[in-house]
Amino acid sequence: MSSNQTQHVLNLTPTERRKFSDSFDCVICDCDGVLWTVFEPIPGIEQALATLRTHGKTIRYITNNSVRTFDHYAAQFRTLGVTLTPSDIIHPALAIVQHLKSLDFQGLIYCLATQSFKNVLVNAGFELIEGPDQPLEESFKKIIATVHDRAPVKAVVIDVDFNINYPKLLRAELYLKNDPDCLFIAGATDKVLHARKDFNLIGPGHFLEVLEQSTGRKATVLGKPGDQLAGKVCDLFGIEDRRRVLFVGDMLQQDMAFASRCGFQKLLVLSGGTSTDDMLQERDVECIPNYYADSLADLVKMFE
Repeated sequence: MSSNQTQHVLNLTPTERRKFSDSFDCVICDCDGVLWTVFEPIPGIEQALATLRTHGKTIRYITNNSVRTFDHYAAQFRTLGVTLTPSDIIHPALAIVQHLKSLDFQGLIYCLATQSFKNVLVNAGFELIEGPDQPLEESFKKIIATVHDRAPVKAVVIDVDFNINYPKLLRAELYLKNDPDCLFIAGATDKVLHARKDFNLIGPGHFLEVLEQSTGRKATVLGKPGDQLAGKVCDLFGIEDRRRVLFVGDMLQQDMAFASRCGFQKLLVLSGGTSTDDMLQERDVECIPNYYADSLADLVKMFE
């Protein structure tokens, strides 16, 4: 499929609309840019979710944003008329905990992430070290003495870290280089964090790329669009037929590519980080959606 074959859901004929709506039983939604911006709900979302439920669709949620706690997500979903349970949502910190438990992992973890992300790992029983967070004296001797601490780290985990710094990257690099058995795990790999219209932040994917290139190692990715997460998502959500799932996202490289790797149908919404021009210029078939909409609220009109 090329992007010029991607159809807007409201341009489908009545027959095509019925065929589309009958083609999926489960909807998996990204959160940021689909349900809300960083700051507020996207107009019409509460009605859109209610419409999907009225038509018998199961709705689950997946996000690369582990910055928010589960309680924060639950509160935000309540404003949309949704009672969220832990089994309804996947984010990288949870996926990493499940991955480590599946390996019966025992050992020390060096974690580059937000405090809420680290708390998920700690609450699951894992031991973490972190830092250095304070500015260091600008000398090679002081830097090396700090970062080359020879701690028996058995896993390096990287996600969004608003306080990332050069010494942290050096320390992570040394743990990975000095022990070939040290696990290398990534959560979110976004190169761009879309905060609001016309305002983006540098994403953790750039820092992950630095570590991968400097160590010659590839991380196990348990955020979108990682193959490892794609292999787990159906088990985590109890999905039996991938073809009966509609994945809704706002990013081409993260969401549409992830849906392709999962074997899901793909709906791109333009309420987040992707413009119509971005979609039309995309050439990677993995990243091209089957359908698109201005926002998820268009489904209300489509079902009418």
